[in-house]
Amino acid sequence: MFCGFKEKRNNLIPEKAFEVELSTGTWSGVGRMATLTDYSNVNFYIISNDFKKYNKVISTFPIFKQKFTHIKTDLIGDLYSAEKNILELRYNIGL
Repeated sequence: MFCGFKEKRNNLIPEKAFEVELSTGTWSGVGRMATLTDYSNVNFYIISNDFKKYNKVISTFPIFKQKFTHIKTDLIGDLYSAEKNILELRYNIGL
């Protein structure tokens, strides 16, 4: 699990949490991130290739359905490539 943090008073509060599920399973990923649900403004993301399994798990926990988002692994690769291309373009034009 990876968490992004933001400052709130003198504390660091998770802002986003990501769980990449390629081998351990969606159940364990949701379970690990469920320990962070006390933080009211945290966005949770499960990254996996199996939306059907994600949907089955998340529908078991209706309270989490609005807090969790599924992202296909391929889209993360697309995002990385797009970000890399933008950085190269900015460098090439001097921004």
